[in-house]
Amino acid sequence: MESKDKHILVFNRSFWPDIEATGQFLTELCEQLAKIYKVTVITGRSYYVQKENFRLGRLCCKELFNDIEILRVRHTRFWKGSLSGRIINWLTYSILAFIVALKIKPKIIIACTDPPFLGIIAMVLGRLKSIPFIYNCRDLYPDTALEIGRLKHGFISYIFDYFNRKAFYKASFVVSLGLSMEDRLKSKGVSPDRLRVIPDWVDTSIIKPIAKIDNPLLEKFGLKNKFIIMYSGNIGLSQDFSPILQSIAMIRDLSSFYLVFIGEGAGKKHLKNEVKLLGLDNVLFFPYQPRDTLSLSLGMADLHIVPLKKGMAGASVPSKVYGIMAVARPYLAITDKESEPARLAEECGCGLWVMPDDIEAIAQAFSWAISHPDELERMGKNGREAAVTKFDKEVVIKEWFEVLDSFN
Repeated sequence: MESKDKHILVFNRSFWPDIEATGQFLTELCEQLAKIYKVTVITGRSYYVQKENFRLGRLCCKELFNDIEILRVRHTRFWKGSLSGRIINWLTYSILAFIVALKIKPKIIIACTDPPFLGIIAMVLGRLKSIPFIYNCRDLYPDTALEIGRLKHGFISYIFDYFNRKAFYKASFVVSLGLSMEDRLKSKGVSPDRLRVIPDWVDTSIIKPIAKIDNPLLEKFGLKNKFIIMYSGNIGLSQDFSPILQSIAMIRDLSSFYLVFIGEGAGKKHLKNEVKLLGLDNVLFFPYQPRDTLSLSLGMADLHIVPLKKGMAGASVPSKVYGIMAVARPYLAITDKESEPARLAEECGCGLWVMPDDIEAIAQAFSWAISHPDELERMGKNGREAAVTKFDKEVVIKEWFEVLDSFN
C-alpha cells in the first residue's frame, strides 16, 4: 500500500452526513482509504440533512471528517421528484465541482454517478491534469433514466450515451457493482481487462441478527407477534410498488401480516395514495430510522422485499440486500431474473425470486412465506453466512485497495 503522498480526489453529490445509500457507502470507503491515502471529496448538499456550514455569499465550504477533506459546493436543491429540478441540481453541482477541482492536484480521480455527468467531468479533468481516473458506476446512465421512463430514446439520450461511452473508454478502471451491470458495461464496449466487479458491503461486526423477541422496535411500533413484510430504503422511481400492493389485496386474511415501509423518497406520496385507494389498512409507513439502530429496524421483518422495475437489471444494483443478509433475514427479489438480488437469492439460498409484473406470483410468494417460518429461518442463516464471508466491509474494501495500489 502507498503512503499519504498519494492524493485521491473523489466526486459524488451525496456524502457524509447524508443518509442516502450512495453517500453512506462512499463515506465508509473514504474512511478506509484515508487511513493510507490523502483523500479529498467534492460533494454537495443533502436532500434530507438540512444543517449546512456555508458562509454568506460562499459557493463552497471546507469540512474535515475522519481525516477526509470535504469540499462541499452550494448547488441548487430543488425537489428531486421534479425531473427539471433534479437536472438543474445535477448541472449546478457538476459545474461548481469542476471549478473547485481545477485548483486541486491529485494523483488519482474516482468519479461516481451522482450526478450522472461525473464520468465526463472526471475524463476532462484527467486529461487536463494527466492523471488516471476510476469510474465507479453506482447506476448506469442513460439506461436508468430510459428504463424508468424519465427519458425517451432520441437525440438527448444518444448524446448522453455517447459521452458516457467516451468516459468508459478513457477510464483506467470501470468499477461495477455486480455481474449484471458488468454485462451491460461490456455491451457498451468496455474491455474486460479494465472492468472490476466490486460490490457494496455490510459491516457484519455491527449489523447483526437480533431475535424478534428481543427487538424493542416491535413493541414501539405496535407490531409485536405480527408477521412483517418490509421494504427499507429509498422509495424512488426505479421500483414499481403497484404490483406488490395489488398482490397484497389478493390475500384474504390481511390481518395475518403487515407490509411495512421504512424510508423516504420521491415516490412515497404516490405510494401512500395508492394504499389509500386500495383500502389496505395493513400497510404502514415509517421514516428512516437512525443508522445505529439498523440491526433492529431490518430485524423487525420476517421477509424483506427488494423490488426493481422490469428492464432495470444491470442498470441499477440494490445495495440493501447486504444489510438484509447480515441480519439473517430472507428476501423476495421482485426483479428480472438477471438482476443481482435474484442471482444472490439462488446462489446463496437466501431468498426467493419472482418477476416484477407477476401479481399472482408475488401474492403466492407472500402466502408461502407466511406459512413457512422454518424455511425463512434457514434462508436467513444462509444469507448471514454469505454476508460474513463474501460481502463484509473488510473483505470488499481490500479489493478497492488492490485497484488503487495498481497505480504507481
